[in-house]
Amino acid sequence: MSLYLDKLLSCSTDNFWASGLVFVMVRHQLAFMHNGQVMLDRPLAPDSHHYCKVLCVSPVAAPYSAAVNFRVEGVNLVSNSSRLICSIEGRCVFEEDTAVVADDTEHEDIEYLSFCCSLPGSRGRGFIEVEDGGFSNGFFPFIIAEQDVCSEVCELESIFKSSSHEQADDDNARSQAFEFLNELGWLLHRVNIISKHDKAELPAATFNLLRFRNLGIFAMEQEWCAVTKMLLDLLFDGFVDTGLQSPKEVVLSENLLHTAVRGKFVLMVRFLLRYKPKKNLKETAETYLFRPDAQGPSTFTPLHIAAATSDSEDVLDALTDDPGLVGLNAWRNVRDEIGFTPEDYARQRGNDAYMNLVQKKIDKHLVKGHVVLGVPSSMCPVITDGMKPGDISLEISKSMTMSPSSAPRCNICSRQSRMYPSSFAKTFLYRPAMFTVMGVAVICVCVGILLHTLPKVYAAPNFRWELLERGAM
Repeated sequence: MSLYLDKLLSCSTDNFWASGLVFVMVRHQLAFMHNGQVMLDRPLAPDSHHYCKVLCVSPVAAPYSAAVNFRVEGVNLVSNSSRLICSIEGRCVFEEDTAVVADDTEHEDIEYLSFCCSLPGSRGRGFIEVEDGGFSNGFFPFIIAEQDVCSEVCELESIFKSSSHEQADDDNARSQAFEFLNELGWLLHRVNIISKHDKAELPAATFNLLRFRNLGIFAMEQEWCAVTKMLLDLLFDGFVDTGLQSPKEVVLSENLLHTAVRGKFVLMVRFLLRYKPKKNLKETAETYLFRPDAQGPSTFTPLHIAAATSDSEDVLDALTDDPGLVGLNAWRNVRDEIGFTPEDYARQRGNDAYMNLVQKKIDKHLVKGHVVLGVPSSMCPVITDGMKPGDISLEISKSMTMSPSSAPRCNICSRQSRMYPSSFAKTFLYRPAMFTVMGVAVICVCVGILLHTLPKVYAAPNFRWELLERGAM
């Protein structure tokens, strides 16, 4: 702890930390510092039965401008001298004795506290602390953000609740989740500071790029699209120290789309393909930051990775469904360093389903006059015997526009043209409709001839139409 305190003093630009009495407690470490000198640095004794510890807070993320009911879970929370404090951005918004807010529900040695408080109307971080006037204090961070961000961050509650208080310190997943909450809280705290001041006046207040990268990696692993979008927006808004690089260069160097394809994160792939740093730009292929044909290590594109990976049909479907149709155009055109296209990898590994999937999209979007209709298996039980549901489809295609010289001709018309080169064989007389008209005419002529002959009528004199008299009956 002394090393970190010395580093804090050396990095401080004012006399705040070097004057007065400073009490520091981080996890199981305790330190006192007086006028810049470390007077005490020792570990705590967490095994004591009087040790207070907060195991979980629900919710760990709440939307701003809302009244939230918090529930605190921990060990040794209720005592005569302990109190519960909720602070947001350094301002206390709730304070009460733990005995007043204690919940009657108990599970083994775990105690519960419940309270309600109103949150401010902006992003930020907060802390829920339980103090007993001694060294046995516990705290837990929470996040204030948009509703969709909170919904994703609240998934961490299952990690905190599943870890018992005896194993909590050794649980790697719990430690990573707790560190993510703290780091995300620090980022939002920095954003609030910079937003209230001129950025030129606070050049050192921007967030560290390495710590920001760790936040992005954690969000990608959890497949949190809303959190990832918030992080990317903060990066492009200038709240992260990118050094000599531009935010776009920093983002593209991480190959986020390649990572999402390798992890088969379908929702993340769809989000990245539609993310735009500047929302006011028109939707063209050039305005989107992440592209399916973006080259990564070994000039591999996300399409190459998906085509060479098994069970990635959903990922490939997302890659070929980008707004600019870049994925469909790149399927047979973009090549890696050895000259292979994504289609080559799919064919080499026997992924025929990938090739059929992309071919249907190419016929639908890039080839005119092609229609693909899906036929449910329930409508055709005979032909679907032995096939999976959804494998049957009806395809209707129309040939592309061709020049008159290259257009296919009827075989009969071709023979007529060769037999009578100077006749009307090339006119409309040889069209199928004309044959029907000629047939009707022949029938009419035959009937007329038949009615003007001398038919034989039994038991009657010869009958002629010319001798038939006309008149009223």
